[in-house]
Amino acid sequence: MRAIITAAGLGKRSGLNGIIRKELLNVYDYREGDLLLRPIVDVLISKLKQIGISEIAVVVDPSDSILRDYLLAVYPSVKLFFQREKKGFGDAVLAAREFIKEEGFFLAAGDGMILDLERFRVQLEKAEIERKWTLFVMKVDDPRKYGVAVLNKTERRLEVSEVMEKPENPPSDYALCAMYYLPSAVFDFISYKEGKAELTDAISSAIKSGVKFAAVEIPRSSWVSVGLAEDYRLVLEATYRHSKKR
Repeated sequence: MRAIITAAGLGKRSGLNGIIRKELLNVYDYREGDLLLRPIVDVLISKLKQIGISEIAVVVDPSDSILRDYLLAVYPSVKLFFQREKKGFGDAVLAAREFIKEEGFFLAAGDGMILDLERFRVQLEKAEIERKWTLFVMKVDDPRKYGVAVLNKTERRLEVSEVMEKPENPPSDYALCAMYYLPSAVFDFISYKEGKAELTDAISSAIKSGVKFAAVEIPRSSWVSVGLAEDYRLVLEATYRHSKKR
């Protein structure tokens, strides 16, 4: 399986100065017997490699020499692609389209991660074998701040019937985590509206066309994201606790 990580966003809510990108904010990790501080994108790449995903592409801003040089130094096998204009999450995914070719792939935003990703390795492997479009979701108290998924529960799985981005009146308390398994056909659904291409819109279009999406529910405590300045302390606490347990 291949993976795309997007790390080229503006990060306006991260509280940073525009020089250091939010994907370079340090979090705790446990490796080879040591408690470490590493950039969240570094920890995400490490977690993907631990579950067997070795071919990884990261989409970066071409002007971001700090993140680019860090990745080249620490993960020289990672392929870099560039989002030259800020035209949305879907546009960032399109920037790495040639890396995927006709394969399915794991997609993640570089400012968040599932702490215990190894727990969900079986679901990812099943999604790849079945070429099943799969979203990771979690129950939240205020879904207005997230992409939202409406789910149908069957005896065998959760299925997604609808998605929307930050609705004022959410029809569900399931939020989208910024992690997905997607067949390469998703590129056919990414389109531009008012100069931007958003992934949630592409997923919505795919669902309306008849594509079936599975959902994998994770505990809210398993997800961390450094996108909001006021949440960073909580992210440090969560990654510290998780790393100490290991």
